Amino acid sequence: MTRLARRIIIVVYEARFPSAPAWEPGPLVLRHGQVRSTAEARSEYYSAKAARVLYGDEAYPRRWHDASHRVIGDVAVTGVEALRVTDEPDACGLVAIHVRLMRGAPIALLRALAGRRNAPLTDFDPQELVGGQAKIEPGARPFTVSFVTSAGSGLPRLYRQPRYWRWAPACQWLWSLASRSSLLDYPPDPKNLEPADSEILRLSSDWHAVVLRDGMGVTGVRPDQGQNDPFFGYAELYLRSIYLDAVLLGMLQKQGLTHLEERMAAALDSSLSTTMAELEREVSSFRHQLWAQHLTPHGTPNRLLTAYQRQHVLRERFEQILTEINDFNRLSREDENRQVNSAVVVFTLVTVPAGIALALLQVMETNEPWLFVTVGGVSAVLIALLLRTRSARVAFKALRRRFIS
Repeated sequence: MTRLARRIIIVVYEARFPSAPAWEPGPLVLRHGQVRSTAEARSEYYSAKAARVLYGDEAYPRRWHDASHRVIGDVAVTGVEALRVTDEPDACGLVAIHVRLMRGAPIALLRALAGRRNAPLTDFDPQELVGGQAKIEPGARPFTVSFVTSAGSGLPRLYRQPRYWRWAPACQWLWSLASRSSLLDYPPDPKNLEPADSEILRLSSDWHAVVLRDGMGVTGVRPDQGQNDPFFGYAELYLRSIYLDAVLLGMLQKQGLTHLEERMAAALDSSLSTTMAELEREVSSFRHQLWAQHLTPHGTPNRLLTAYQRQHVLRERFEQILTEINDFNRLSREDENRQVNSAVVVFTLVTVPAGIALALLQVMETNEPWLFVTVGGVSAVLIALLLRTRSARVAFKALRRRFIS
């Protein structure tokens, strides 16, 4: 079997932060040659809006890292990063654990991280790796970013059955890395081999990538020359820094949209006017803080974010939220108009007969008590009859709902 040169995995978990992590502020600083992936260098690469979310600033940091190295069996943990969106207590965020596999193929570890059957995850405890700096969401499925290159003539075949002969080895690895699966977990249909050609992100002639729902797979197309390779060292740095950041932003967008969808589901359980005002503020905050489809003039992060958004239907979900809010606002306006009209109807039914009675008494210019009583009685009877009409009952029902809700 062809020997693998690079076996890089980044495991990203959703987490909550009781307080700001006590780690070094900023993203994990990586180096290759003369290139250093500092927060300042990354901020120049991304737009100001994206950089503010991904890195924050000196006064309000959003990113922290722990660069200490640990070895767990065949896995070397080369760093841990934390990304928190707000300073609120128990705020949502992400934890990214950078891993380098020292021996073996990465598919087995990826299957274990994905919770596949007969693939137990031993000794790798993300909560232990982050200590008390964050709380990993229980039962959360991590997103993985995997990078594999070969030291020989090319990547070996993973699917050796004759029905998969027309499936190129590099595409087999892309699919397995991104789906975190093997033939036992999910045998792809030979008539519809994934990833489709349109889904492959050709980052350059040296490496390709695929983004699926729970993972991103990246493979080297040509053999890796190791430390002397003119490109793959830089490729690893790009993947673990600016390309990873594009995926992290997509995951933050998914977190925010999920929260908005949960708020929408509970909207009808409370007052529409109050709920809509709160939802509109939250949607506006999400749009200005997290929502973006263009991150940088450089194309690759935009393509990665678009691929992640497509896998999780983020654009359609956001449009659905906006549509539902517009519907709720329309219902709220209709309720308000209905209540105003109902109040006008009740006011008219009460005041018009009374006004007619007073005008009649003024025209008659009399001081006879029995006449006052007679006109007042007739007016009261007329008002009572009018309040028993269907229009009056509908108006009272609308007003009653207004005061009860």
